[in-house]
Amino acid sequence: MSGVAKMYDTTIVPSKDEVARNWAGSVTLKGSYRLVDTVDEEVGIEVLIATDLDERLVQIPFSYRPSEINPEETLSTIEHGVLGQRWVTNALGDPVAVREIIRTILTGDDGASRDDGVGPYLDIRGTGTETDLKLADVELTESTRQRAVGTVEVNGRRRQFLLRLPHVLAGFKHTGRGHSATALRLVAPHPGQKDRELLIAEFNWME
Repeated sequence: MSGVAKMYDTTIVPSKDEVARNWAGSVTLKGSYRLVDTVDEEVGIEVLIATDLDERLVQIPFSYRPSEINPEETLSTIEHGVLGQRWVTNALGDPVAVREIIRTILTGDDGASRDDGVGPYLDIRGTGTETDLKLADVELTESTRQRAVGTVEVNGRRRQFLLRLPHVLAGFKHTGRGHSATALRLVAPHPGQKDRELLIAEFNWME
């Protein structure tokens, strides 16, 4: 596991459902998977899983921050009953969240567990095999709700990357228009079809 996410039995205003619908439209939340900030333990990282009006599984990537990093990536502010005001950010525009997604992919790690014992909606895992990996200083040059482009320092060397989190979750062999997934990715069993694997994220070095 990539760590343990601390959970709080408290109120959140507005709710995650409201923030998700304001950003992604009419969706019905099913659950989520989480990652943790393995460096500073400051940023919460949660990807909400929902169904849209066509009953497709979709993912909505959030990060929760104690302060704003970029107004263009801020989705909402929420009032957390324990932590106070938090900035809900598009996770693909958040360097910390992007770093942790990349780390999970490259090291073949799983998602974070929760300290309340509730399991994730999707059991994600990376396909990489790195065992001695140090990531630092993610710098983003482009971000949308489905992709992030930028550079990251890897074991002291700066490299350019492309990270993609598809909004609609589908099988990784046929993701539309003849596209085949890269070798480095996040995958998860389909929650209703255990013999089917979903493509959660793709990663490429751009060099």
